Amino acid sequence: MDNKVLVYDNQHGFSRFLTKIFGEVYDFKIFKKFDNNFDFDSFENEYLLAFFMLYSEKNLFDFMKIYRKGVPLVVCSFNEELLHQFESITDINVINTSKCKQELINDFQIYLYTYVEV
Repeated sequence: MDNKVLVYDNQHGFSRFLTKIFGEVYDFKIFKKFDNNFDFDSFENEYLLAFFMLYSEKNLFDFMKIYRKGVPLVVCSFNEELLHQFESITDINVINTSKCKQELINDFQIYLYTYVEV
C-alpha cells in the first residue's frame, strides 16, 4: 500500500485545492461519484484516508457506501448544520470548509500527517 488518499468531491473545488497544495506528496484519487466499477471490497486495503466533501444531503447516499469500511474518514462541508450532525459520531472527523485558506491547509495537513505515512 502506498500513500493513496480518496477524495470524494462532486464539484472538484477541494479536490483541486488538495492536489495543488499536497499533490506532490500524496497520491489523491478523485471521485465525483461511485460508479459500478468502484471496488468497495478492497477500499480498506487500497486507501489510508478518505476526505468526503459533502455539499448537500444528496451526497449522503455515496457517503454511506464507504462509512465504516475501515478507512479513517473526514467529512468536509460549508454547511455547518450538516457538519454539526457528524461531530458527535466518534469515528468521523469533520472540517468546516468555510475557513480561510491557511486554516484549511492546516486542518487537511493534520489529518494527512496523522493517517498517511510518506
